[in-house]
Amino acid sequence: MHEQPEYRRAYSGERTCGKIWEQYGIQRMEATLKTIQAINANPRLLPNITLGVEIRDDCWYSPVALEQTIEFIRESIAAQTTGSGGAAGEKSDQNEPEICLSSVTESSGVTAAPRVKRKKNFVGVIGPGSSSVTIQVQNLLQLFNIPQIGYSATSPDLSDKTSYKYFLRVVPSDRFQAAVMLDLIIHHNWTYISAVCTKGSYGTSGLEAFKSLAKKSGICIATEDTLQSNPDDKEYERVVLNFLRYYPNARVVACFCEGQTVTGLFNAMRKLGVSGKLLLIGSDGWADRTDVVAGIEEEAVGGISIRIQSPYIDWFDEHYFTLNPWTNKGNPWFKEFWSVKFECQLPDSGDAVLGFAGANAEYRYNRTCTGREGLSDRYKQDAKMGFVIDSIYTLAHGLHNMHQDVCDGVPGLCAEMATINGSLLLEYLMQVNFTGVSGHMINFDENGDPPGRYDIMNFQERKGIYGYHKVGQWDNGNLQLQFPFQWTRENEGFDVVESVCSKPCRRGEVKAIQTGGVKCCWVCTACKLNEFLLDEFTCEACPPGWLPNENLTGKVSACFKFNNETRRVMCFRFSLSAYHAGVC
Repeated sequence: MHEQPEYRRAYSGERTCGKIWEQYGIQRMEATLKTIQAINANPRLLPNITLGVEIRDDCWYSPVALEQTIEFIRESIAAQTTGSGGAAGEKSDQNEPEICLSSVTESSGVTAAPRVKRKKNFVGVIGPGSSSVTIQVQNLLQLFNIPQIGYSATSPDLSDKTSYKYFLRVVPSDRFQAAVMLDLIIHHNWTYISAVCTKGSYGTSGLEAFKSLAKKSGICIATEDTLQSNPDDKEYERVVLNFLRYYPNARVVACFCEGQTVTGLFNAMRKLGVSGKLLLIGSDGWADRTDVVAGIEEEAVGGISIRIQSPYIDWFDEHYFTLNPWTNKGNPWFKEFWSVKFECQLPDSGDAVLGFAGANAEYRYNRTCTGREGLSDRYKQDAKMGFVIDSIYTLAHGLHNMHQDVCDGVPGLCAEMATINGSLLLEYLMQVNFTGVSGHMINFDENGDPPGRYDIMNFQERKGIYGYHKVGQWDNGNLQLQFPFQWTRENEGFDVVESVCSKPCRRGEVKAIQTGGVKCCWVCTACKLNEFLLDEFTCEACPPGWLPNENLTGKVSACFKFNNETRRVMCFRFSLSAYHAGVC
């Protein structure tokens, strides 16, 4: 719900979470609540069974996420009655949805069950958003056989079922993003690049997957670097200067980065006065997020980012724009969000606006909120909202299919599902097959991964207006580019950026790679008059009395015999080229 703590505070006693997040926090929570309501209102999905939700804030930070996970697992185990399972609409004041079940009567009232000492009917976890945080949470959940469904965690590490058995996701793995990035680089003939990633599973494993593919394709990585999630400005400047000082020809930078890292790099380019010198190709942590480029639009022009294909959710806008802090009682963070977004103080709010662990305590405003503010102001829908919705429906369909078999299709909870068998539920989740909000089928391979589909975005300036423009797409290995790119200011907008270490050698020259160098960097050396090119790295001498052909290559007959007739022809040729200087 909130951004992660600043790096300098993360390891101190303060550990205050960052600013409240609209797209990645409030919007996702409201979409979750609305989706749960829709499922509970659907008589064909989990009939007479109500889903409940508990939402917890991990602040995109592993220590906080682990504390929250331990807490709700502890509460689940400590629960004494079935009534503690929770019905639809039961919510707490944190952000990591916990789904629970209860049996309902035909009038939709909660039916009281016999009081028995057992675990809380806690069946699964949706989220969290970050890959590195997801891994930490999964390490705990799998100890209790609790399935976890990801809507934003894309690290390839999570595909390893020997390590993360109870995890599956509706968002594709970064191994696909690595292939997308490589295809873009090959398409533009960029053979010599730099690379950077955000420290953590998302960035590190994504970059490792890319490096493996790049090596197989003959793409050279001049240098690579790693940045903490939220480091000091000097760290960003160090990385940019290192790229430009020591590897100036590697102008393209592959960036497996969180959004904050991309922002930091662009800010460093502006501060150092080198905007446009480097071209970033970013992963879905950047995608088409306006907050990443806010205030640094000129530096971002020409940047390429990868956006996971997810549809726009029209119904969400209609619902979202009707919300206000006076009527929205189900979201305990909504007043804090409203105050921060519109920079006003709610009447009689006092310190209630401060939220989790004192987050946003520095945001205090003299202006009082009027109620005439509107959420359509400066609005952008979360690009991964469709995945949030699909992940909840995945759990609902898995439970529904399990219920059909275990309870013989009888509406309501039967004794066999009074306590959920997590291992059995996982089997049903892996086998779900339904149409998601995108219109594509939701299903999983043996690793719990869906297929990969992406949009290629290019940040452009058109008549003074900055924005992301879709220039192509990638669908399961097929790259299609339909519209022209706009490149950096350094390349006058539409001249393709060049990112090569050495230019191609001329005819009759071979590549000489220095000891310890990379194969993309060479010095061109001319072969001798009696030598031809055996390959791009080797000059081969013709036998005595023979000379190389006109092509100076071994592709046809490499050499021809030198005799009196060929001597006369050659002398004539040489005399012409020397303007009858009598070189024979």
